[in-house]
Amino acid sequence: MTLKQKTLRLFGLLSLLAISASASAQVDFTPIFTQIKLEARTDFDYYHNTNNFDNTVENPYGFHGRYFNFVIGGPIGEKFSYFFRQRIIASPGDVSLFDNTDFLYINYSPTSNWMFRFGKDALAVGGFEYDAPPINVLFSTHYWDNFYCFQPAVAAAYKSDDASQMVLLQVANSPYVHYGAGLGYAPGQEWKSGLMSFNLFYSGKIGHLKMLHSVNMFQRPDRKLMNYIAIGHELEYEKWDIYLDLIHHANGLNDWGNNFAVVSCANLYFNKEFNIFVKGAYEQNRSEKALPGFGDITTGFYDIFCESAHSYLTYGLGMEYHPKTCPDFRFHAFVANCRTTDYSLPTPAVFNSLRANIGITWSMEIYRMLKNRMARILQENQQ
Repeated sequence: MTLKQKTLRLFGLLSLLAISASASAQVDFTPIFTQIKLEARTDFDYYHNTNNFDNTVENPYGFHGRYFNFVIGGPIGEKFSYFFRQRIIASPGDVSLFDNTDFLYINYSPTSNWMFRFGKDALAVGGFEYDAPPINVLFSTHYWDNFYCFQPAVAAAYKSDDASQMVLLQVANSPYVHYGAGLGYAPGQEWKSGLMSFNLFYSGKIGHLKMLHSVNMFQRPDRKLMNYIAIGHELEYEKWDIYLDLIHHANGLNDWGNNFAVVSCANLYFNKEFNIFVKGAYEQNRSEKALPGFGDITTGFYDIFCESAHSYLTYGLGMEYHPKTCPDFRFHAFVANCRTTDYSLPTPAVFNSLRANIGITWSMEIYRMLKNRMARILQENQQ
């Protein structure tokens, strides 16, 4: 047997692994895998920190692995599909293995308009910074850093015939479950706290305008609810796009207007390979008293997204480059500043953190590589 024949047989066996064969009433040749890939990102960060109340600040810097993900997904027969994404890089001892599973769900679509989903999923929250895969968020807002969004959930959605409009209703664990240690739950057991979230989400597109809106209710450890509203709009054109997210959260009727975030990001595309972007955000929490019975306001029981009596101003600019010869590789660089103000002191304390970052992201599309390789071998064999 020649080397070419051996190679052809090997890829033939691999292709069979990607085929589902149901030999009951009919033979189903739907691929089990429509995507299999590894994603990785590594960064070099330098921080220059200053404040107006203490000169003993550090300026850390160095290389670090930010993400390493395994992704697999595809249809299972005619009406079912699945998706799985696992973060391989994790902090040992701090979280359970399942905490680093972003997605592990099954979709059931009885018709082209209806979809039901079961499993580990992102909480159905509006806004375009939140909607982006974490590996693509180059520098983030404070609320984004504190949002434990991947939770076990069930959801039902209805979409229009042209798929331009969708309404989704979801019931899931509350992001407050990650403060379960304060309730006596060990890491990995926080789900036993029984804290739930109730989420109504809308996604729409009209011409160049995209919308991601939601109204959410997150149950707190005192069994009361945080109200969370996120409104995201994006204008998208061939050469540029810009989004604006407006977010408000409140813990009671007398808390409206105290806690909110405004986030915006604009991209300018010179070609398919290169773009520059600017991003800015302002966030604040001016609720300056703790909930009765839960002690200090910094425990997180009151507001897990932004500390009370604090504001955050974040702004920066950067670039992304995808080489034409290897579009699955991305080089990025940015400079960003975060100005934190603590109003709880007699004289407000201000802390500035200037961050310079360069990094690379790589996506290895294993399924696509195997498919393309198999096609080339079959073509060569026919010649």
